[in-house]
Parts: sequence; structure tokens; C-alpha cells
Amino acid sequence: MKNVLRRAVLALIPLSLFVAVSGVTAKPLSCTSGSRMVSAVTDPVTFPITTRYQFDTPNLQPLLRYTISANRGCLVAHLSGLARITDNYVVFQVRVDGVPMKGHLPGVAGVATPVVFASIDSLSAAPLNDEQFIDPTKVTAYNFFDEIGEGIHTIEVLGAAGSGVDMANPSQVSNLVLTLEYQ
Repeated sequence: MKNVLRRAVLALIPLSLFVAVSGVTAKPLSCTSGSRMVSAVTDPVTFPITTRYQFDTPNLQPLLRYTISANRGCLVAHLSGLARITDNYVVFQVRVDGVPMKGHLPGVAGVATPVVFASIDSLSAAPLNDEQFIDPTKVTAYNFFDEIGEGIHTIEVLGAAGSGVDMANPSQVSNLVLTLEYQ
């Protein structure tokens, strides 16, 4: 009985620390403005993802690029597509004028580059759980935003694959659509 109680208390300590820390550090970010313009861009190409996020420099490769002329206000970017994952995960970053927009994680896999990711979540039994054999294609969709000033702005979508991607069987991204709402 003592061991059960001790395990329960030990299991709750990390949860309490997480709640305590997240309550202290969480600060919502926002921007608000009406949208008068909507632009969308896609490329029918299937992009092989050959850049390894954890090891290559630069650690992201360009996928889409679009330029807008906007008034001062809130820029909202919606990114969607299909990601064929051949090594654990793929990551994406959406930038405006070279700066990652709000909505990214601060980093993944020990790398402090702001990204979002799609990962393998296979629970199959061996030998079918090897990502090199299952290569799942996942629907991905993300939203980002940022305040922008009046003028010309360049929005870029970048991506990378897991650190052990096989160049003979790279991850791929297809049907990428970037939709932008702005003033």
C-alpha cells in the first residue's frame, strides 16, 4: 500500500510542476484586424524533402514563396498539404520577411529553430512499424499570424525531414496550399 501511494505521489510531482510552470509562463499572443484581401498560392510539384532538420545548415529548405502588398494589420497564414514521412517526422516553418510567424513551437528534437511538425505515430507490430516501410502520408494543416506594417512583404514556407532520412527514399510534401488573409 505504501508503494502504491509513493508511486502515485511521485507521478503527480511532474504534473504539478508542469501546471505550475505553464501557468507562470503562458502569455497569449494576439493580433486583430479585418481582412480585405485573401491570396492563395500552391505549386503542383511534389517536393522531395532532403534537408535534415537536426544536422544540415541551413536546416530548412524552401518550398513556397509569395509576395503581397498590404496595409498595416494582422497577417494570417493557413498552410495545408500532404506530408509523406519516411523518417520519424517532417517540419515546417512559415516566415514573413525572413522572420518565423507566431504559431510555431520554439524548436523540436533539441534544435532551437521555430517549427511545427508532423510525425509518424505507428503502433503496428514489427516488421510493419518501420517507417522506412510504411511511409505514411499525413494531412497537415497549420495556422500562423503576425503583425505587419504597410508595404511589400514576402511570405515563405520552408521544410525539413527527420535526421536519418534516406536520400534514396526521401520524405515528400505535395498539394501545399498557403492561404493569406490581410489588410
